[in-house]
Amino acid sequence: MVTNFQNRNSLYLKIIALLSTVRWKNILVTILAQYLAFLFAFNTKTELWSSIIEINVHLIIVSTAFILAGGYIINNFYDLEKDLINRPYRTRFQNLISDSFKLKFYLVLNLLGLLIAFIASWRIFVFFLVYGFLLWLYSHKLSKIVFVRELTACFLTVLAFFSLALYFKMITASFLIYGASLFFTLFARELYKDIIWLKGDIIHGYESIASTMGVRFSTLIFRFILLASIFIDLFFNFYIPKIELLYIMSVIDLIKVGLIFLIGKNNKPIHRMMQLTILLYIIGIIWL
Repeated sequence: MVTNFQNRNSLYLKIIALLSTVRWKNILVTILAQYLAFLFAFNTKTELWSSIIEINVHLIIVSTAFILAGGYIINNFYDLEKDLINRPYRTRFQNLISDSFKLKFYLVLNLLGLLIAFIASWRIFVFFLVYGFLLWLYSHKLSKIVFVRELTACFLTVLAFFSLALYFKMITASFLIYGASLFFTLFARELYKDIIWLKGDIIHGYESIASTMGVRFSTLIFRFILLASIFIDLFFNFYIPKIELLYIMSVIDLIKVGLIFLIGKNNKPIHRMMQLTILLYIIGIIWL
């Protein structure tokens, strides 16, 4: 009885550790954003039910989830030693899953993702084939190169949303401007990560902006990037004068102003504020 209970408990912990490794919360946020984009930004059908039963869209979103999960696993595999310093408790918990299982699961997720993408569309298959390769390349090589590391991380995050835009052939100017604003915000978030994870980067030779140019310089770039994104937001509201988007972008910009003043003085609330900002960007998709 005791042994069976211990086995069940161990299995439960390993499942939770695996979910933590694939960053299931981030994947759920991406899925939510894609469904909002599908239903409100890309949908050309008048009846909601006709849109919901479009099977290819669901296949693309599931494929995105599998490929992203694989990307998080391979990133966890390559960043293990650094994460043991920067995030020791979470990393030790995730290590309940063996490296060999992680690699096998990574291959399974990518194969499933590509198979589902191929069923949806050959163009989507090619997109995810390239995207999956870029996720591996980032974890293996690019994450160790200063500036390339931060820019690639932002690019890959935004690129995940382009699968639906490619399928519907609706890469519009408003979509690109909105994506540019999100890109700058994500870049600021990467700079923040560089600052708080400086110790692990230095010990294991990862070249981040903070480790090569200093925390003070990273803080200045953080402020400049957010300020630049505010100007993009102003142009966006001028380009698309929708009152709902005006309200959302105004709240986003107020948070950005708060981040500009907080960085370097009180870094603790910045993570939550960044999460709120990205959530607001996702909500804003409804009115794109």
